[in-house]
Amino acid sequence: MGVKIGKLDPEAYRRRLEAKLEPDNIRATLGFAGLYQMTHELIKVAVLDEVREFYWRGIERGTMVYDEPRYADDVLARAPKDRFRASLLWLVEGDAITLAQADRLDDIYTHRHDLSHELIKYIVDPDFEPDVELLTDALAILRAVRRFWTSVEKDIGSFEEFGDIDLDEVTPLSLAILQRCIDAYLAGLPTSE
Repeated sequence: MGVKIGKLDPEAYRRRLEAKLEPDNIRATLGFAGLYQMTHELIKVAVLDEVREFYWRGIERGTMVYDEPRYADDVLARAPKDRFRASLLWLVEGDAITLAQADRLDDIYTHRHDLSHELIKYIVDPDFEPDVELLTDALAILRAVRRFWTSVEKDIGSFEEFGDIDLDEVTPLSLAILQRCIDAYLAGLPTSE
């Protein structure tokens, strides 16, 4: 039996650290961090860029033109100092996501920031593991927002040539690529024997 210093068992910690530093575990952590970052970036595009593009009015003299006053009133006024939060609240109003999902994105962002800027601690410190539940929630939120944008496209007639379609069966290219990356990540995880 190892000597315990407070709650710390040096031998147990050594075993945990050795396991953490196994090449398969390092690859898994790096892969997870990459998937998490990709998911977060796709959420940013779907929230920030696509909400603004909803107010696109055309191109004049080679420049994209937006209905800025309406965008400011409809979106930015919801959270004047935080364009991302304002866009989330606009999506909540449009029933794309729930307020709880919008709020959950704060935790998802914080974890993304930590994974990106403190990645080494997730690789070497046995007390830090990437949060799978946050990735699962981020994916659910991303799917909900993408479904909303697909419904907008359907409503403006983008899918008329395909007839009546089930929105839950439409997979945007960005989600198809992300799913392919998730599948590759899962296929490369070490198996318990």
